[in-house]
Amino acid sequence: MSAVVPGLPLVLDLDGRDVLVVGGGPVAAAKARQLLAVGARVTMVAPHFDEASHFDAASDLAELPGPAVQRRRRAYRPSDLNGCWLVITATDDEDVTAAVAADAAAARVFHNAADRPEHCSATLMALHRRGDVTVAVSTGGRSPAAAGWLRDRLAATIDAGAERAVRVAAVARDRIRAAGRSSEGLAWRNLLDEAAGLDGGRVAEADDAAADLADRFVRRALSGDAHSSPGGAHGSPDGDRAGRVQLVGAGPGDPGLLTVAAVAALRWADVVVHDALVGDGVLALIPKGTELIDVGKRPGRPVPQEAIGALLVLLARNGRRVVRLKGGDPYVFGRGGEEALALAAAGVAYDVVPGVSAALAAPALAGVPVTQRGLAAAVTVITGHRALSQPPVDWEAAARLGGTLVVLMGVAERAAIAAALQRGGLHPDTPVAVIERASRADQRVLRTRLRSVGDLLVEAPATLVIGEVAALDLRSAGGASSGASAIEGATTELCAAVG
Repeated sequence: MSAVVPGLPLVLDLDGRDVLVVGGGPVAAAKARQLLAVGARVTMVAPHFDEASHFDAASDLAELPGPAVQRRRRAYRPSDLNGCWLVITATDDEDVTAAVAADAAAARVFHNAADRPEHCSATLMALHRRGDVTVAVSTGGRSPAAAGWLRDRLAATIDAGAERAVRVAAVARDRIRAAGRSSEGLAWRNLLDEAAGLDGGRVAEADDAAADLADRFVRRALSGDAHSSPGGAHGSPDGDRAGRVQLVGAGPGDPGLLTVAAVAALRWADVVVHDALVGDGVLALIPKGTELIDVGKRPGRPVPQEAIGALLVLLARNGRRVVRLKGGDPYVFGRGGEEALALAAAGVAYDVVPGVSAALAAPALAGVPVTQRGLAAAVTVITGHRALSQPPVDWEAAARLGGTLVVLMGVAERAAIAAALQRGGLHPDTPVAVIERASRADQRVLRTRLRSVGDLLVEAPATLVIGEVAALDLRSAGGASSGASAIEGATTELCAAVG
C-alpha cells in the first residue's frame, strides 16, 4: 500500500495470539517487549541476536521472559508466517525487509517494518495509557519521533478527571445495557463533563461522587429522561443542570501561543463567543459544527458590553457549553472581569482560562525584555483607551514610576500620551518600541524616541513599549524578521495534533 494513503486506526486484541518479529537487535527487542505487554506469543527470528551490541541490547534481550519468547537463531523463512496474526520486521537488511513484506502480503498477514513505511501494511502508534484511556498517535510511519512528541503533548491533557469520567460512563453503559435498554442518544457528553469536573484533589470523595453520578444517570436513562436535547449532542445537559461558561484567553494571535487548557476548552464548547482580535489561526482550531458568534467591537459597529454579558447568561441558561474567547488574557484589559461579575450575578457557573497577554508577549517577540537588570526593575501595564465614565490616566504620574511602561490600545492617542509623559519628566529621547500585530505572520516592529512616536504611521493592534529596554533587540542571531517565525513550527504541529 502507498504510504500516502491514510490508514484505518484499529486496536488489535493480540492476547494469546502468535506474532513474528524478524530481527535480533535492540529495536526488535523493544518491539517484542511491546507485544508481550499486550499478551502476544512472540517468536523472534534472526541469524544473530546482538546481545553484546553498543546499544546495551544484552540487558534488553536478556530481560525478555524466556517462556513467552521463542528465539530461532537462523535466517527468516516464509513458513515462519504460518499461524501468525502480525509480523514486525526490525532489521537493517533491506532485502529481508522487502521479502517479508511480499510474503506477508501474499499470506494476508499485516506487516510492520521499523523505519520502512513503504513496506508497511500496518503502522505501530506511539501510545500513552492511563487506566482505560489510551492515546495513540500515528504519523503514518514517517516520523516515529514526531509521533512520540505529539503523544506526550496530548497525554498532558489526560488527567485523573478524564480517567474517572471514562470509568463512570463505562459503569453506566454496562448497567443500562444489562437492563435491556439502548445506550444510544443519551447525554453522554454531559455526563463525562460532570464526572471529569469532580474534585480530583480528594480522591475518596471524588470516587464516591462519581458513583452517585453514575447512579443518577442510570436512573434517568431507565426512566427515559437522560437523552440529549433536540439541539444536539452539545445541547441542554439533562434537564437539571445549567450550562457553563469558560472565559478563555486566546493570546496575541498565533495559535502556537494558546495554552493546552485553552485548546481543550475550544474542543469542549458547543458555542464560542469571540472578539474581533482573535486570530484566524485560533478560530481554525475550533471543531466544525461549533457555533461561532462574533461580538468584536469595530469602527461603526459598537457592541455594548452589557449585551455581551446578557448573551453569555442566555446561552448558559439554555444549557450551552460556552467559551468566551478573548484576545490576550481575559483579565488584562479584556473586560473579562465585567463578564465574570455579570455571570456571577445571574448565578451562572464559569471558569477562567488565563491567556498570554500581548503586554508581555509583544515585547518578548520583538526582542525587548520588559525587565532587565540595570535598566528596568519594574514594568507597568496601562491602557490607552478609557471608558467615558472613568477618570483619565495620569500620564505625568506614570512618567515618574520608572522602569518600563507597556501601553495597550494606545495607538490612537500615542502623540498625546508621549507629550504627557514628557511633561511628567520622561526624557524626549527615551527609547520606544511599537509592535504591530504581535505574533502574527505580518508582525512589524518600529523603534523610535518618545519625542517622535506621534510621527510614526502605526496600525492597530499595536503595543507600545516605553523605556530604556525598548532600545534592546534580543531576538535570535538568526535574524528572524518577526516573532511569528519563532513559533511557526510549533503552531503547524499543534494544528495537526488537534485536528
